[in-house]
Amino acid sequence: MILNYKRIGQRIRVIRKARKLTQAALAEHANLSVPYISHIENGIKQASLQAVVNIAEALACTADKLLYEDQLDRCNNWQPELVELLSGCTAAEQQFLLEVLIAVKHCAKTQAEG
Repeated sequence: MILNYKRIGQRIRVIRKARKLTQAALAEHANLSVPYISHIENGIKQASLQAVVNIAEALACTADKLLYEDQLDRCNNWQPELVELLSGCTAAEQQFLLEVLIAVKHCAKTQAEG
């Protein structure tokens, strides 16, 4: 498996934003510099193993969530983006969006079967 460092950086950014952390706050919690965090998120630098572990701990997630996408379960690719989208919603908005997703899933399943 080849690691896609640009995608790793994107995942870090999405999770960081979902946690409402700035790059400076993440850098402080992970004991890294702000420019290093920026370079990792932009795919300019490859994070060291220790940096990945520190970032994962600071983001309260596992290192594997940062390093690679689950090839067996493609919906995991979208979880950070969904978390970020939902984080700015009220409980009522989240409930509405859940109901829309359930309806769309039902329609897609019906279409696939029919």
